[in-house]
Amino acid sequence: PGIPTTAVHEAYPGHHWHLVMSKANPSRLRQVYRTPYFSEGWALYAERMMREQGFFTDLAHEMNQYEATIFRAARIVVDTSLHMGEMTWDEAVTFMTTKTGLTEPTAKAEVTRYCAWPTQASSYLTGCLEIVRIREAFFAKRGSSDTDALRAFHDGITSSGGLPIALAERAVLATAY
Repeated sequence: PGIPTTAVHEAYPGHHWHLVMSKANPSRLRQVYRTPYFSEGWALYAERMMREQGFFTDLAHEMNQYEATIFRAARIVVDTSLHMGEMTWDEAVTFMTTKTGLTEPTAKAEVTRYCAWPTQASSYLTGCLEIVRIREAFFAKRGSSDTDALRAFHDGITSSGGLPIALAERAVLATAY
């Protein structure tokens, strides 16, 4: 059941589509530079948006996307708690196995990754929620949330590159007319 979610995240309209759109930006820097909060946020946003648009027609596929979002939320708790000294490595592994259903070896690998790359695991859901917030601001400024507005938002935000979220917001809101 995870293949549709993974395909949306990694390929279309996730990472691959974002990279293709970024290459259209005239700024060489925007073509190659990206932040995890934008790039991973966009890919998780793509999962959410495709669910909202009815792409996941099989209930098992839709549930997998929800489970993937829960996994990303658990990452925020663990990533933050580990680096604040509020959770030990063993507690983090237990949290990931009980809250997300990961196997113990997978949870250990995940927690080790969070220790090596602080904030990257948090970037998925945090970035996604920021992109949703920007989308709502875009719709409000444009005065519409129809299919054309949604396409304009997606084209505008992805073609801006992989900017820090605040700069991506500024870039896409400048196109909301």
